Amino acid sequence: MTYKIFDLPSHILVIHLVVVGIPVAGLATVGMAVRPQWRSGKAGLAIIIVDALAVVGTYIARITGEQFFNNQPGLRTLKQVIDHKNLGMTLIWYVLGLLVAAILLVLAEKYERPPLTTVFAIIATVAAVAAVVQTVRVGDAGARATWSGYIR
Repeated sequence: MTYKIFDLPSHILVIHLVVVGIPVAGLATVGMAVRPQWRSGKAGLAIIIVDALAVVGTYIARITGEQFFNNQPGLRTLKQVIDHKNLGMTLIWYVLGLLVAAILLVLAEKYERPPLTTVFAIIATVAAVAAVVQTVRVGDAGARATWSGYIR
């Protein structure tokens, strides 16, 4: 992956997809958890695809963030940047959890396992909330790293 696109670090462009994509995936998954008719057929598959795209976008943001960090030696000494990097490295696990929970929910519905369906609906909702909260934490840390020297 290229480090720059149109003379901007690609991380700056990619993160905007993640900042929008993960909350959309989370909302769709919560919708699927509370509306059983969304779990089967095309709707369930579409939500799983949205969650999978959020995983891919998060992974790309992670790679581009590492490239940005490695190509800017001055960043290695800034506490706010290190905080953002450390939080950002965890985000993929939250989004993967969201994807797995959505898949399990759809499978439980498909194989008509009502007690498991309820459990997986709760787990999917918790995973969605956790993924969105972690996205906000990572984004806030990134914004603080970017603007801490400019805004007082």
